[in-house]
Amino acid sequence: MAQGPAIRTAFRTLSAAAPPLAVELGFRAFRRVGPPAPVRPADQDVHARARRGAVVVHGHHVVTYAWGDPATRPVLLVHGWQLRASRFAALVRALEASGLRPVAFDGLAHGESGGRWTTVVEHMAVMRAVQQAEGRFAGVVGHSLGGLAAGLALHDGFAADRFAAVAAPVGFDTVTGTFMKLAGIPVHLEDRLRRRIGRGLVPDLADPRTTLDLAVNPVPDRIPTLFVQDRADVLSGPDQARRLHAAHPGSELLLTDGLGHNRILDDPDVVQAVVTHMTAGVRTPAA
Repeated sequence: MAQGPAIRTAFRTLSAAAPPLAVELGFRAFRRVGPPAPVRPADQDVHARARRGAVVVHGHHVVTYAWGDPATRPVLLVHGWQLRASRFAALVRALEASGLRPVAFDGLAHGESGGRWTTVVEHMAVMRAVQQAEGRFAGVVGHSLGGLAAGLALHDGFAADRFAAVAAPVGFDTVTGTFMKLAGIPVHLEDRLRRRIGRGLVPDLADPRTTLDLAVNPVPDRIPTLFVQDRADVLSGPDQARRLHAAHPGSELLLTDGLGHNRILDDPDVVQAVVTHMTAGVRTPAA
């Protein structure tokens, strides 16, 4: 989603000279996923030993991954924009050690899965397809866009006992707002671009600004929820976490310092906090 100075200058120029073209190019830039992220060297061992499977979503092949003892309870990991399942490697190792079974997928147009682009709605569709294969989850962990998708899926009835959102945005307006800020889209074009993004990516939703908002459509009260956010995150900052925390009475909020948007997934304290949250409701078999 990050945009360079040249892109921001181009959008500012177009916004003044040809607003409709600026809106259309802004939509195309927002939709563009880019080339699949490579597996990081630090994550190679986890990626290589995963048990692979697949589901089909909207006609596309979606690759799934699982680790740990197949007899233990699963936890679904939902990655963010321009990332992939292997980015959860630190959390996969810790969940395995705790006696849970991590399950993940490469979203449409990400990692090794098919498709040209993805949306929150398509991420939710993949989650439902994986649930059909796996059944109820002990918990769901979502990062960034994956945190928003997971929370909205839980609101809509996705079956899981616990939820942790790491660096999650509040909803459609905050996601598009961050993009427009980074791209240099002027304020007077924001509503027009939001309407174009809504028509182009989620045409079946009459009002994506409300429907795709986790503060408006919160996770059910019965699902213990943890929000984790870094104060230096320029994509989904602490104000968004506080809004989500306030919209979910009884939820937990963990704010960190100096980890940013993605490195937060590698931090040992964050990983431990998420694992502790996931295992709090898991019953151990009687001896």
